[in-house]
Amino acid sequence: MAPSTPSTTPPSRKILRLGLAVVAVCIVYTGGWHLAATTLEQRIETIFEKQNPLGAVVECQNRELRGFPFRIGLFCEKLAFDDHRNGISASFGDFRSAAQIYAPGHIVSELDGPGEIRSTNGTRVSLQWDMLRSSVVTSTAYLERSSAESQGLRAIVVTPDVPVFDVAIASSEMHIRRNGEDLDYAAIGRDIRIAVRDSQLTLPPFSASIDLTVADRADLMDYDKSGGAIYGTKGQLRRVTFDFGEGRVVMLSGPLEVGEDGRLDGKLRVELEGISGLAETLKAVMPDAASEIDTASNLLTALFGGNQNGATDIRIRNGVVTLGLFPIGEIPPL
Repeated sequence: MAPSTPSTTPPSRKILRLGLAVVAVCIVYTGGWHLAATTLEQRIETIFEKQNPLGAVVECQNRELRGFPFRIGLFCEKLAFDDHRNGISASFGDFRSAAQIYAPGHIVSELDGPGEIRSTNGTRVSLQWDMLRSSVVTSTAYLERSSAESQGLRAIVVTPDVPVFDVAIASSEMHIRRNGEDLDYAAIGRDIRIAVRDSQLTLPPFSASIDLTVADRADLMDYDKSGGAIYGTKGQLRRVTFDFGEGRVVMLSGPLEVGEDGRLDGKLRVELEGISGLAETLKAVMPDAASEIDTASNLLTALFGGNQNGATDIRIRNGVVTLGLFPIGEIPPL
């Protein structure tokens, strides 16, 4: 009797099974990509059809989803928006974005210049930049957080009955996020240069930063929060800094409130470093006010016991800024 031979699978059958498995995986993956792309497109449609924190109409010319197989990206030949409520419109160049297939809610993007922002009061801001990137983390109902950075930003600001301003910012960053029911915002601009055309008025280069929390206004990042009004809001200004270099620094912190009429109220702690240097900076900008600036510098130096550094409190009531009993300025309604 002949010995039994164990059954074996022919090599061609193994290859066939492997091929079928690969095809099945490809079909499933392709379906998953299109599902994620559909999810992203639905979110984009939500944002573009006025269901965004600005309540604005967003236009994305020749919109197209790309990136298969590993990414999902939205591409536009021109990006524009129109915020009817606040009377602001803007237009920019090409827009490119991408999200990983496994995280379609985390979107990174780039925007090309030039750009222009216009308002109904006649103000026009022309923009150009070397690089402008952003990152957004979204859910189905709201933006969770957003960041942006720029390099070589340049702007021309034209306002009726006001001289034309040229602004240049070497680099900048902006971050905004939901923090429970509150909203956190932070931004920094480095090597900022501001000049007034047809005059000798030019601010010395400086850097500026802001870090604040707006209480109970995380809803400003909801898609269906049309308007996004800041009236009636309260917040904590953790720090605003203006650094002119060479030890000349101005810092502010404290609580602020925006009234229903847009007027500010609050109490701010003002910290000054290099009072004499700050005075010289102001006199270079406003030579006609040199006498008043010297008087203020001497008063502050005396208030701080002869030191060049010190801190004091200022109050803001209905937009009027006072130092002790003396009004020193007024902030117009927002």
